[in-house]
Amino acid sequence: MTRWTANSLVRAGVSSAPGRFALRVARDLASISLIDRGMTIAAHVFTSILPILIVAGALRSRLDPQTGPIFAEHLGLDVPTADILEKSLPGGAQELRATGVIGLILLVIAATSFARALERSLRTIWRTPSVSIKFAWRWLVALAAVVAGLGLVVSARILVVGGGLVAVVEFIIEVVLWSGLWWLTSWIVVNRRVSLQQLLPGCVLAGIGFSVAGLVGKSFLPPLLADSATRFGVLGMAFTYIGWLLVLACILLIATTIGRVVYLTYTGQAWRRHPADVRA
Repeated sequence: MTRWTANSLVRAGVSSAPGRFALRVARDLASISLIDRGMTIAAHVFTSILPILIVAGALRSRLDPQTGPIFAEHLGLDVPTADILEKSLPGGAQELRATGVIGLILLVIAATSFARALERSLRTIWRTPSVSIKFAWRWLVALAAVVAGLGLVVSARILVVGGGLVAVVEFIIEVVLWSGLWWLTSWIVVNRRVSLQQLLPGCVLAGIGFSVAGLVGKSFLPPLLADSATRFGVLGMAFTYIGWLLVLACILLIATTIGRVVYLTYTGQAWRRHPADVRA
């Protein structure tokens, strides 16, 4: 009965263009191990990107003592909760604060693991072959692009604050910044084997998804993190934040997958067998 129902849904789906599009997206999402890859990216962000932001925030605080913890600005947390979250990060955030520039350089080198994880995911989605280690420079460039992009998003949230029309402008700015961040980063990590035109639909969808997630996160994430800190301390906050990073990673992977199907559908290649689909 279940098989008959599934077959009926498939037959009904292929009879219309939206149905064929949805089936192609579902097939591609099933082939990339969404949750596994999302958790891998989330873990690398937690152990690589966030400590870099902490160090950058610490260096900035030395120049301007009036600035608060970067998580307080980015997530809308109060200062005590933001401090607890910073202490929950692996890699010794307090030690990194003390080592300053040297610690930041060492951390950046180690943080290329995030870029490699992102590259593996994008290569799986776009069916592109691996590249030689001589192109390892792109991991550092991609990492720099992500950190710079996050800095711009945080700056926009600080500078553009208000309700009504201002809130709409803030949302549009965030969409543009997130889209540009993932557009450039994706193009770098796949070593330009996928064109900017091909990447654009997925990156725009990712920008919209991250901006919407930012609005949702501002409402429920601060009290959730504060409650986790009260009940379970540092460990509770770490698990809660990793869960949020998993949501964001899945948004990126889903948006990229849908964007690829959008491009293939637009160019009439969605159901053709071509070199991009040879590798699974």
